[in-house]
Amino acid sequence: MPLNPNGICSPTTLEGWHPSNAFWRSRKKQWKAGLKVRQLFSSQLSTRTADYKPARQIKQSKEPMKKSRIVLVFVLFVLIFSTVPQEVTAQTPPTCGYDSNVESILAEVTQEDVVQWIRNFSGEDFVPIGVSQKKILTRFSTQLFNLNVNALAYPYLGEQLRSFGFEEGTYLTDHAYTPNYVPTGTENMIDLHNVGEDYVSSDRNTKVVGNPDQTTTWKNKVVTIPGHGPNADEIVLMTAHMDSTSPQRNTNAPGAEDNASGVAALMEAARLFRFYKFDRTIKIIFFTGEEQGLWGSEAYVEDHPAEMDNIIGVVNLDMFGYDNDQDMCIELHVGTMPDSNQVGTCFTEVNTNYNLGLAYDYVTNGAIGASDHASFWDAGVGAIEVLENFQAHDESFGCNGTQDRNPHYHQITDTIDKMYMPATLATVKAGVGSVASLALPMGKCFATDPQITATPQTESIIVNWAEIEGADVYNVYRSTTSCAGSFTQVAQVSTNSYKDVDIDLENDYFYKVQAAETGAVCYSQMSNCAVARVEVPIFFDIFIPLVIAGE
Repeated sequence: MPLNPNGICSPTTLEGWHPSNAFWRSRKKQWKAGLKVRQLFSSQLSTRTADYKPARQIKQSKEPMKKSRIVLVFVLFVLIFSTVPQEVTAQTPPTCGYDSNVESILAEVTQEDVVQWIRNFSGEDFVPIGVSQKKILTRFSTQLFNLNVNALAYPYLGEQLRSFGFEEGTYLTDHAYTPNYVPTGTENMIDLHNVGEDYVSSDRNTKVVGNPDQTTTWKNKVVTIPGHGPNADEIVLMTAHMDSTSPQRNTNAPGAEDNASGVAALMEAARLFRFYKFDRTIKIIFFTGEEQGLWGSEAYVEDHPAEMDNIIGVVNLDMFGYDNDQDMCIELHVGTMPDSNQVGTCFTEVNTNYNLGLAYDYVTNGAIGASDHASFWDAGVGAIEVLENFQAHDESFGCNGTQDRNPHYHQITDTIDKMYMPATLATVKAGVGSVASLALPMGKCFATDPQITATPQTESIIVNWAEIEGADVYNVYRSTTSCAGSFTQVAQVSTNSYKDVDIDLENDYFYKVQAAETGAVCYSQMSNCAVARVEVPIFFDIFIPLVIAGE
């Protein structure tokens, strides 16, 4: 692969390629149809390292093949699939050039927000779950779904996404799957540096991972942001696994870098994408069961075969932010499929276009399949994994041949204080920007945001605002503490005013309003905050002299 002056693998261009080009989309289907044959020749699908995460092992036939038979198979392969796009180095898709909408989105991603998400999901801080305040001390998948009071990450995740306005059952869904276990009696954590085929097989139903304490339905959380343009049937996926592990996995597995970092990126995307329209549909998926061997992503791919043909690409964020040498260098595991290179190149273009400051090893041959992106590789879908500088690659790559692996990986010491926040923030922004760019932003949902006033009446408060073009409804929020306090939605109206009669006299009430589009996930930014109170009426005693007639 050619190198740029900085020693980083640079993309080349595949003539005539375009992500929405019908010719190449048809070739993608041919590529998928020939997947089984190509496994004999593709280093991406036959060479997997399980050097840092449990990964499926592609079983290879151990029967010797005669040379003539190999030649015959190869000739048939060439004849049948001669029109299939060849494995190439990264291309530069025109969809990931500079876009002011993407710049606006990235400007809203702050280190403060990213840090808080990581702290919340890794047990550093108490978080509101229902009516209680809890710490999320472990996210090990068996504990996520057996009502462990210290593993309530999944309900907390759902509550936060619903607060963003994602409607349960429509744009916020659960993908349920049933893991099947073959207990071994082994209670210790998997040694992922020595994991073998006997431990993690190619079949989710025969995987052997310790001796889990229960069998129940597990779930992946899926956020859908429908596309608004002519390519709304095409999908861009942003994924991360939310589960964690450690030697004390049932009680103490903070997983700050692995993988609260990826969860933080997805939460920021969900929070910010709702304010914009995109040509393509975006799905943000929080996988579980990854630490057991990619169970959640495998199940999703198996259960959505028709969707695979419509996926433009997958950005999978898994374990980043540890950067002991503070060189801002990460790894992009891209593989050799053209569609994967589309996604990888988009990531590098976003890093350049918005001056994010990341260096990177761009890994094609030898890319690892030890995270959820590999489930999509097996379906012929272009995908990348974004990872810390876990391995030492060629010195000509962006990390200069260094290895900066987190020594706290899969330990109870994988906490946020071990992470380098400038690198964490830049990687989150690059992931968010890549997905936004691939989805083709069309602009903000609304040209303006509501500006409101609140006027006290005798026994009510009237909230008014100017109509917002394109808005179908307005969500009205109220706080009883302050403009910086916690707001609760009190109404949804189709007019540009709201009368609040559920008030107590001499109390301050704080209001905000958000415009929304029905039948989609599209919101304005929250309005200004307006405050009003209704005072107790003042009555005056008036003395009127009594005059008696005749006196």
